[in-house]
Amino acid sequence: MFGEKKKTSQEVKWIVTFADLITLLFCFFVYLSLFNKPQVDLKTGFIVNEETTKSLTGRLPENVVSALDSMKGEFFEIREPFEARLEKLIGQKNTSLYKTPILIESIAEGKVDESAGVMKVELIINEKVEADLRIPLFFAGNARRGPVDPELCTEDGLTSNPEEIQEFDYITGTEVAMIPEGEQESFFPICLINDELYEEPEEIMVQIGKLRGDVERGNFVTRSIYIQDDEPMPSVSFEIERRDIFKGISNVTASISPISGVRTEIPLRVAGTAKENMDFQFREGATIMIFPYTEKGTVELEIIQDDIPMYATRTLVVQMDEDSIRGAEVGGISRQINTIIGAQEMKDCSGINRFLRENPAFSSFELNASKSRCILSLPSGFLFPSGGATIKSEIEQQLETFLGEIRDRYELEGDAIRVDGHTDDVPLNKNARYRNNWELSTLRATTVATLMMEKVGFKPERIAISGYADTRPKTPYLGNDGSRKSGIDLLNARKANRRVELIFTRPVQKERTRRFFPEPNAG
Repeated sequence: MFGEKKKTSQEVKWIVTFADLITLLFCFFVYLSLFNKPQVDLKTGFIVNEETTKSLTGRLPENVVSALDSMKGEFFEIREPFEARLEKLIGQKNTSLYKTPILIESIAEGKVDESAGVMKVELIINEKVEADLRIPLFFAGNARRGPVDPELCTEDGLTSNPEEIQEFDYITGTEVAMIPEGEQESFFPICLINDELYEEPEEIMVQIGKLRGDVERGNFVTRSIYIQDDEPMPSVSFEIERRDIFKGISNVTASISPISGVRTEIPLRVAGTAKENMDFQFREGATIMIFPYTEKGTVELEIIQDDIPMYATRTLVVQMDEDSIRGAEVGGISRQINTIIGAQEMKDCSGINRFLRENPAFSSFELNASKSRCILSLPSGFLFPSGGATIKSEIEQQLETFLGEIRDRYELEGDAIRVDGHTDDVPLNKNARYRNNWELSTLRATTVATLMMEKVGFKPERIAISGYADTRPKTPYLGNDGSRKSGIDLLNARKANRRVELIFTRPVQKERTRRFFPEPNAG
């Protein structure tokens, strides 16, 4: 008994070994922590988008991925409400199981409305700093950045809105952010410039630069912020200068209102009796392009006329393809109707046209040409007082100068001249000087013709006078939908229709006549 060796307790030996292990692990983590540096990150938000669910497919159960589909497009500034929303969808247990991969894949870019004025970008560090930490910032993206001005851009937004920054999308107050001593987070403002341009979403990309000292960048050193435009979509309309077109090039022009900051594409459709590539063709495609910050766009329409007989007509209807327009919506005039007239050559009106271009005083005069005529339209508002037929005294000398300039134009030599008076559709007052618009239109034409003959020297035998009242409007009083115009559209139509037209026509060969009754004393 006494010689028997005492057995050593295995249980006591195991406990000693475990304690040693715990001590060693503790020392290891303390030692490891000495090498860990504080990390700075940009604070971001969370969103589940199509890329998120696609990347999680195959890594998470199908029911979890399907539940996340209902979260597409929802943005969360902070983590807590995002996690709470997850719990409602997939349950607390599942959220705890799958939270980490979902959060990682759901880190998103921020979005801000242009009208917000200012947004604050936050910086966070995983432990309190012992001294002020300076963090350099870099900015990129397609949003136009203005000057760095801490007095102009504050945490409350822009202190003023000077004109010189209107060409930019945002400005900043600093390029170096700071986390103060003893703090773990800070923020800096980005001031947004709310212009009046319709624009596509624009990206501001913020990046943390290289850090000095015992601090390093974390996982989220770049954040994209998209500025959402708040302007209504602009509208596009045709500008119709003339409806009769001949051989050569004619422009189809559309204008946009207000001017946009995006490219607008207006595909065109055609209808009517004219046939493409036979009677006409678009020289560089049938899509009008209006580029950013420009007012108009044009396509060239070439009239071929190879198969159009002399004086025959073809109808060409050009319409905007409303379902395919990009960057705008259709305005008031989305269709224009043209008449292609068979003609071998146009009447030469180049001299009058050149004089009008070179003399802004007559910019309200309108000139059109046809196969045999130059049609010069003089607005009544320029020539006469309202309801009157006597030329304004201050205008008379100007009109004489103009008529004298065109009197001896070689291209008008020998032309017959018709002076036509036109009024709008408003009946004259019972107490008016003239009985009706017929009398008024005729007297206005007579007044202009008399000036041409007596003051300028036009030959009377070349002149004919007509009055048409309101029966031949240049601008229709009905809209494209067949309803009568109203408001400013009606006023503009009436203004355009009050005019005196000078029509210069090539003389025709003298016709042969036949006498039906003999002379009285003929044998």
